[in-house]
Amino acid sequence: MTKRELYFISGSPPCWTVMLALAVKGLKYTPHRLSNTAGDQKSPEFLKLNPRGHVPVLVEGKNVVPETLAVLTYLDLAHRTPPLFGTNPAERAVVWQLISECDSHLRGPVGNISRPLFRGKSAEFAAQIQEAAATVREELTLLENRLTDTDWLAGDTISAADLIVYPVLMQLARAAGREDAAAFDLAIVLLNAHYPALASWQTRIEALPGYDDAYPPHWKGKTA
Repeated sequence: MTKRELYFISGSPPCWTVMLALAVKGLKYTPHRLSNTAGDQKSPEFLKLNPRGHVPVLVEGKNVVPETLAVLTYLDLAHRTPPLFGTNPAERAVVWQLISECDSHLRGPVGNISRPLFRGKSAEFAAQIQEAAATVREELTLLENRLTDTDWLAGDTISAADLIVYPVLMQLARAAGREDAAAFDLAIVLLNAHYPALASWQTRIEALPGYDDAYPPHWKGKTA
């Protein structure tokens, strides 16, 4: 059996995406949790795997694969069931469209909300948070509309698009649920109060086999 290992940082949306992909594929692996504060990803040992010092990094046999989208592509070609990028050109285009939209329009504004809240600097970055929240609500509405008539973002089956978007939204929800976020009218949490289709989609993802193993270790038992 080929040895499979994953280097990750707990709570990192890109790492969570890969862990969910491994769960969906039913692939076992040895997790190596790195500490961001300790600078583990800059250690000489890790830099041999990825000179950029970024996570996630998947190691499968002799193959070393850094970068989230590269890992997803590798997994989809090496372990074809279930497919994460569709089964025909039209399906594949939709999956990549949604990934591109998340990376271009959602991930940045979510970071502009979550970083100040996680770092206790919400008052200092209040204007940034409010501006980003307006953009995020527009993006959530688009996602909500997509899920009105289908269970998954790209169609009838789960895809890489779901696995990319979900951790970003959970980072947002975790930040928006903090006590100092109450000063802002984010209108994001709870999802079921504002975006019921997205809330149902979240429930479907959290019911996936292996979801609990992919959940960020340092979030377990915590609400903020």
